[in-house]
Amino acid sequence: MFRSCICLFVTGFVTSVSFGAEKPNIIILMADDLGWNHVGVSESTCGTAPTMYQTPNVARLAAEGVSFPYAYAQPNCAPTRAAMLTGQYAPRRYNDIYVVGNLNRNGRGGISKEKAKFKGPQQHEDVGAEAITIAEALKENGYATAHIGKYHVGGHDGPETLPENSGFDVNIGGFSQGHQPVCFASRDGKQWKFKNLGRGDFDRWADPYSSAYLRKRGLSESLLDTPKHVSDAFGDAMEETVVSLASGSQPFYLQLHTYAVHGPVKARPDLREDAAGRAQSKKMAEYLGFIAGVDENVGRLVTVLEDPNLDGDTQDSILENTLILFTSDNGGTHTDNLPLRGEKGMFTEGGIRVPLIAFWKGHLPEGRVSRRMVHAVDYYPTYLDVAGGKWLPPSDVHPLDGESFLGELLQPGSDDDRGPVCYLFPGYLDQRAQPGAWVINEVGDDRFKASFDYEKNTWSLFNLSEDIGEEKNLADKNKNVLVTLAKQLDTWLTQKGPTWQPKYPIRKEDGMSAGRPPRP
Repeated sequence: MFRSCICLFVTGFVTSVSFGAEKPNIIILMADDLGWNHVGVSESTCGTAPTMYQTPNVARLAAEGVSFPYAYAQPNCAPTRAAMLTGQYAPRRYNDIYVVGNLNRNGRGGISKEKAKFKGPQQHEDVGAEAITIAEALKENGYATAHIGKYHVGGHDGPETLPENSGFDVNIGGFSQGHQPVCFASRDGKQWKFKNLGRGDFDRWADPYSSAYLRKRGLSESLLDTPKHVSDAFGDAMEETVVSLASGSQPFYLQLHTYAVHGPVKARPDLREDAAGRAQSKKMAEYLGFIAGVDENVGRLVTVLEDPNLDGDTQDSILENTLILFTSDNGGTHTDNLPLRGEKGMFTEGGIRVPLIAFWKGHLPEGRVSRRMVHAVDYYPTYLDVAGGKWLPPSDVHPLDGESFLGELLQPGSDDDRGPVCYLFPGYLDQRAQPGAWVINEVGDDRFKASFDYEKNTWSLFNLSEDIGEEKNLADKNKNVLVTLAKQLDTWLTQKGPTWQPKYPIRKEDGMSAGRPPRP
């Protein structure tokens, strides 16, 4: 099984879980637009990462933790963030985010609005204020909560959906904005600022690099008095927040949603120069350097957890009581994702498969790889399990679509049989996506992906275990497998519940819903 990714697995079942008297802290560091194998980590990329990608701090997490090469997100940022925040798929009433912006983003090489057979329905840009976010659920379980960086799923319709009104005690940077407009600070009169970045939360850390700062960080003196990079300001905010949270009496949940590596792609000069020898172009050197800045922040995070009061004495380390997850919000967009097909915005593997590495010193087996599928909706129930799960959102108010993978974290191979991962997309995203539905699951010994294309009125089927690049459409040859997966997709689409409200493409010929995909 899974011949496209040769890894070692163990079997066995978790019979009991004990974390001691203290509830663990939970931190997720999620990069933006970082491709599945754009990290220098063999374990999480099935050995496919090109050698030009060097991320030693992320590699350390993998070497001492568990990697999930079969982790999935939504195809672009806002729907992934909504899924993680709510534990729900887009067809839920208070999620209702299928894509960034709107579902009629035709053009740019795709099907024009004039030629398209369908219209995309209306959707929201914010997670509904009525939703019970993971931050609110963890607060009910005794956690302090904080968000740093990109948010994107609040503030479009009003302040009630911003992080500070959605369960987060601390919000630095979280706003409606979808990316950083600049990567370097600039002078505005007497003050240095990151121009037009959110509400100015990171301007506190915008001053140019000083000698003291460079010595503390061990950075090159060539940076002295040059403009601060946004990734370093992000790291400064992260460090200050961890110090503050660690000094409190509560366990904490911290979302670290970096702006890197979303464009504009501009690396810190020294990191770009370091990468130049590995890059085939100046553009690639910028990208590799930008990734290196994310990796530096992974290292800074581990360091501050080891010494949370920054006095040089690690006896107060909280590293062993902190679960760290590293991932990305969607597939890569700045270069290819080979051997995966496609890029950000697509429902091919290159658009939806992302890196996922878990690190929890002393609690997870080291250097292990799990074959379990994980989707963005799975984080919410996993966090609640880690927190002890004494308070859960009422299922009739806020049902969860995800499945906890805590057991698989603790013992890879013990709980790797997740149900199908499903997608519904009722609109258009330029040349990258058009109305369709997808399902990924095992049939027999192999993992398959089946999909229906509304425009073409056709089904496709790929054996991901043998064909990671989705090159051979088996819909005609493996009809039994296709029918099996199509039934699972239909079961997902027709599930009952007060908040399940799937939206389908609207036929232009009569203005009616196209409804569910037909049977193959």
